[in-house]
Amino acid sequence: MEKLNNVTQLAEIVDSVRQRLGNMATVYRFDIFKGVRSESGKVSKVKSVGAAYLREGLKTYTVNLKTFLNDKFYLLPNSKREYDADFVILTREPALNPGRKYFWNNIGDGKVMDGVNSGIMRLNWDVFGSDIYMTLHPANVTELPEAAEADAAA
Repeated sequence: MEKLNNVTQLAEIVDSVRQRLGNMATVYRFDIFKGVRSESGKVSKVKSVGAAYLREGLKTYTVNLKTFLNDKFYLLPNSKREYDADFVILTREPALNPGRKYFWNNIGDGKVMDGVNSGIMRLNWDVFGSDIYMTLHPANVTELPEAAEADAAA
C-alpha cells in the first residue's frame, strides 16, 4: 500500500512539473552598458551597467540598473510622435486615484542607432550622462514561470 501511495505522489509531482513547464514564458535579456564613441563614431562598450528584460509577446522592457538595485524602469515604444525618440523611459508608482492603477513618470527616451552602430539604442536619461546604450540583440533567453513575470508590464 505504501508503494502505491509513493507512486501516486510521484505521478502528482510529475503532473505538477509538466503543468508548470507548459506555462513557461520566454524572457529575453538585453545588456545596458556605458559606451564611448571613437573618432569614426562607432560605440564601444566600456562596462555593463544593467540589463533590460522583455517577455515574449510584450512591448514593454523592464530595466534594472546596477546603480539603483531596488528601482525598476520601463522602456516602451514611443506612441507620441511629437517626441523625436523611438522609445520612452518611464518609472511608475501606485496611483492615488481609484480609477488608475499606476502613475507613469517620463524620465528619458531611447533612440535606435543606425550605420556602424546598428543593433544599439542610445538611452537618454533626464538626469544621467548620454553615454548609456542598450543592445537590441538579446544576450540570453530564459524560460520563467509566467507568474514570476506577471507584473513586468501593465
